[in-house]
Amino acid sequence: MRTKAARPIRERDLQRWRLLERFQVALAAEVEQRGGLKGTWVDPDRKLQLEQYLSLFLFGLFNPVVESMRGLCEASELGRVQREVCGRRVSLGSFSEAQAVIDPALLKGVLERLQPDADVPEPSGQWRGQERIIDSTVWRALPRMTWAFWRGGHGLGSAVRLHVELDVQTGQVRQAELTRAKKCERAQWRELAQPGICNIGDRYYGYDYKQLGELERNGTAFVVRLRIDAQWVEEQSEVLSAADQAADVTWAGAVRLGKDGGGPRVRVVQILGEKESVLVATSLPAEDFPPAWIAQCYRHRWQVEMFFRWLKCILGCRHWLAESESGVAIQVYLALIAAQLMVLYCGERPNRRQMEAIQFYFMGWATLPELIAKLRSAPSPRTSTSSKKR
Repeated sequence: MRTKAARPIRERDLQRWRLLERFQVALAAEVEQRGGLKGTWVDPDRKLQLEQYLSLFLFGLFNPVVESMRGLCEASELGRVQREVCGRRVSLGSFSEAQAVIDPALLKGVLERLQPDADVPEPSGQWRGQERIIDSTVWRALPRMTWAFWRGGHGLGSAVRLHVELDVQTGQVRQAELTRAKKCERAQWRELAQPGICNIGDRYYGYDYKQLGELERNGTAFVVRLRIDAQWVEEQSEVLSAADQAADVTWAGAVRLGKDGGGPRVRVVQILGEKESVLVATSLPAEDFPPAWIAQCYRHRWQVEMFFRWLKCILGCRHWLAESESGVAIQVYLALIAAQLMVLYCGERPNRRQMEAIQFYFMGWATLPELIAKLRSAPSPRTSTSSKKR
């Protein structure tokens, strides 16, 4: 049986040209701050420049019609792509070679540079502007990507893990680190933790009582879930207010973690869940952060799960355009930059209906007023989900 030949990529299939301009400006500023281009990028014989390579890569992430490196190189033969994205035709060899001479840390710098451009609201009465969710997600890699070998999950395989720190109030990624999947989430948390920041995490981050104590001593606050069979020695219980009870808090108090009370001193807030009680440990003081606030804070942890789903399903970062360790890192950091560019364009991460409206606009089927009306009418992808999850 003959397989159907792939349809050539046409200009009218491709979308989102204008978002590249903002990326190129941020890239140029980051390169200048790092002292300019170095290595083979300054070779007079080089034809594919850094901005052209990264813009073409990012362009492939913006356009789901491009599903492979070969397809992306084919798209570079189109006149408009050359004029507005990569400047010239890009061969498979040139695209592959560039992966080895780019430091992924450069893209992390571009991502951090784009963050202040977003419209960040003033901290409200509920949030202090320092609450950030920590979590990670795993992408399965191809079997031939042996550098990512992982003895975990559902057996042997290859995978990479993205660790993020997500701002609760804005939904923006504040820190991100791509590692091999075998990198422990708690170990990465220790590296990302910052004094003055309150990290919110699921039960995996609450397993190591010793680490919780170390983070608290270093000035990092936390709101993390404990296992349902967690043990502690109670020191003092708190009197629950009507607001606490309305937030489904059933108990709160100061405890010493561990069977014999040898762990750190924390507050534990017990929340009534849909299937079981949820135990949340926090280092925040009771006089400033009542149990109801802790309960609401932890419920917002689901924002990071929705972000990962958005990144993989709505943005479409589910197939590899590159297979080397450096190439994969470049693709994931560019996907995070793409997410930030969409925030700058829409005011927040667009949901599926908003993404469809943006696509219709770039394809010429929707006018600018129609696009703006759609973006304003659609519910926020963060507020419409976080309140439903516990």
